[in-house]
Amino acid sequence: MNHPLISVVLPTFNVAQYLRQCLESVAAQTYRNIEVIIIIDGATDGSYEIAQAFCEQDDRFAVYWQENAGSGPARNAGVARCKGELVMFVDPDDWMEPELLEKLYEAQQEGDYDLTASTRIQAACDLKGEVKRIIHKHFKDEIIDGQESVRKAYMRMLRTAAVSAPTQKLYKTSIIRENNVEFPPLKRSQDIVFNYRYYHHIRSLRLISYSGYYYRAMPATTAGKSHADYYKTILFLYRDLQALYQSWNMTFPEKEMCDWFFRVRIYSNLQKAVAQKWDMTCLVEDPTLRHIVRSATPATFHLRITRLLVLSRSYKLLKLFLKFILLTK
Repeated sequence: MNHPLISVVLPTFNVAQYLRQCLESVAAQTYRNIEVIIIIDGATDGSYEIAQAFCEQDDRFAVYWQENAGSGPARNAGVARCKGELVMFVDPDDWMEPELLEKLYEAQQEGDYDLTASTRIQAACDLKGEVKRIIHKHFKDEIIDGQESVRKAYMRMLRTAAVSAPTQKLYKTSIIRENNVEFPPLKRSQDIVFNYRYYHHIRSLRLISYSGYYYRAMPATTAGKSHADYYKTILFLYRDLQALYQSWNMTFPEKEMCDWFFRVRIYSNLQKAVAQKWDMTCLVEDPTLRHIVRSATPATFHLRITRLLVLSRSYKLLKLFLKFILLTK
């Protein structure tokens, strides 16, 4: 049986304490015909030296240096060097079970699917990065065939996080290159943009129930990759998705989209703003963002209370409520 080359792109910035575990998990994949392209994105913590040493042990691995530009441009630089028919993205603070790549490849080959995905396992960490709890999640096995069916399923795929992160997936290199699909130079949420830009060009999708990718989830109180003007990115995503549906000649799923944006983007950013003592005025006063909050119908108690406090402009109570939620996690 022919086993085509699969490219694994791994952008790296200042996660030296986790990098070796990640690289070892990639090297241990039971699917052996891989090339691993490590892009060191201006790391200053010894990640480059760790990667160099690993490349000397395994000639399937190659490392390249670039000035710090962000994970999106780093992934683009990796894709530009890919020689494989398929490409997978891995984040340097995550790790994988040995069978993940083989399971994805076998599923992809059954119908030559344009996008093949599994879900990820959440490794909940404390402030020091130590794993305290493993939360397993699984998709149901599913095949969606035909461009119209794939596009009709997009909102469901977004809601279930099937098309959010670029990890634990197999993409066709040809689709990426023929359509100039790239990660945008955003500070955050480059992943979802890349995925819907790629999704725009696919005609088939395969989800598998096997989960073997561990995502290191840090507490909400840490700054992470958030920044005080992230509300601009939320606006960009919302308007871009509106344009995407327009290009598909499909009705924009306003209510479902507003629910998703409020739950996944606005609420988490409000938490970050409170934890980092950022000014949240633009986030809560922008007309489009208020429209999203007003249109959302959250199911959980903490989201309903947050929505009520935002709409009533009870910002002091909002901050106290969000602080309480953070402390009780």
